[in-house]
Amino acid sequence: MIILTNTLDAKGRKIKVTKLHQPGPLFITKEEAEGIDVCDTMSREPEQRMPASYANFYIANNAIILPIFGDKYDDLAVKTLQSVYPNHKIETVMAREILLGGGNIHCITQQQPTTK
Repeated sequence: MIILTNTLDAKGRKIKVTKLHQPGPLFITKEEAEGIDVCDTMSREPEQRMPASYANFYIANNAIILPIFGDKYDDLAVKTLQSVYPNHKIETVMAREILLGGGNIHCITQQQPTTK
């Protein structure tokens, strides 16, 4: 945190750093692990920790698409991002099912190259 707050951008300005609390640990249940189609992918094991993070949000025009997890810190994440992006509408998406696939909101909204 000290390094980030003392870092300058390309124009010599200090970077503004906002702390974003993270959700508590989420683990895959036995039922979830058994329900994942693992054809040509990595399997998921019961009790494996999922990569839950509020930082994996997506900025779309005047909105923020924010993953939430049914966690006690969901509301704090909304408030924090609303303070950082006051002109954006914060839209939340329950993201547990996305995590089971190995990514999150920002991951699944990435561009895909065309095929030849």
